[in-house]
Amino acid sequence: MKYQPGQSVVHRLHPVVKSLWLIWVTVAVFVFSRGTYSDPATGTGWSSLNIAVLPLIAVGLAVGLLWISGVAPWRIPGVRLWFTLGVVILLLHITANRAGDPIAGPITTAGLATGLRAVGRLLAVILMSALFVLTTEPVSMAYSLMRVGLPDRWGFALVTALRLAPVFRAEADHVYRAQLVRGVAYDVGGPRRWYLMLRHLCLPLIVSALRTAHSLSLSMEGRGFGLHKRRTYMREVAFHGCDIVASLLLALSIPAAVWFSWGLG
Repeated sequence: MKYQPGQSVVHRLHPVVKSLWLIWVTVAVFVFSRGTYSDPATGTGWSSLNIAVLPLIAVGLAVGLLWISGVAPWRIPGVRLWFTLGVVILLLHITANRAGDPIAGPITTAGLATGLRAVGRLLAVILMSALFVLTTEPVSMAYSLMRVGLPDRWGFALVTALRLAPVFRAEADHVYRAQLVRGVAYDVGGPRRWYLMLRHLCLPLIVSALRTAHSLSLSMEGRGFGLHKRRTYMREVAFHGCDIVASLLLALSIPAAVWFSWGLG
């Protein structure tokens, strides 16, 4: 999964605003969907489906934003695995939790509510994270974080890691194919394959990474990195009208989530 260029509204949002939305949705689906309903007859039990509403709303929001961004949700790498895992989690909750009112057969309001809540939490975090990665240019994100207070050295480390990740991925593929030609038996199964991967593949990559880091440190030292206290930026990431609107919606969603959470009690 990597950044996909585009001109949608989500693509044009400031990276810091998108980061705050990602953090907020991740926190909200876990903190503000814990409401319970006490059965008047027994004083205990789950019998309200409302606890699953907020996570499912977050999933719908993520799917809608992905569509706006021009990304089909089912084309996200690994989404089928996460969807299958969600179905398994839902079935486990339905079969294991028998509290609440019966709906059909072994399905009760408690099992369905907790299952939908768990699946909603999982898919909300996965889809919102995928939306952030697919619509946020990594270098712009690092520059925007440095403009709001991230130390320059940390920002440079982030930019370097983002730029070198594809390089190391390509090197890993080259080393893997070269060793296959030389007879390394990567096609064996079981623990031996992992042992061969660690011994023959990871060691060249570690050596290459150390060599690259040493060359990069010498290069930055020669260019006087960190010499001046004030840093200049080649690329400016400014706030626009859509960022203000998104920030206002974020501010309004916090009391709305609190009010909704109190209404579940």
